[in-house]
Amino acid sequence: MGRPVIVPEHYDVMGALGAGILAQKQMQKGGMTRFRGFHSIQEDFHARTFECNGCSNLCEVVEISSGGSIKARWGDRCGKWAMSAAQEHQVQADSLA
Repeated sequence: MGRPVIVPEHYDVMGALGAGILAQKQMQKGGMTRFRGFHSIQEDFHARTFECNGCSNLCEVVEISSGGSIKARWGDRCGKWAMSAAQEHQVQADSLA
């Protein structure tokens, strides 16, 4: 095309930088956040994996937990384990009621 191609030094995190800038603008407008603070990196996080045998995919699911609650899961193809931690807590609360 006859034009120089510019590759920024930190090309691999450009999406994260853009998301950070958009979040900052939203917060300046009085938006809300679920940011738990930088102190949360001091928490004791645990990772485990397990193989789901709920279907023929046999997905390896990764689970991150802290403080006795599940913080995140990923790796399932069918969505069975992708429920957010908040949704899971609600399902557990509903089942106890």
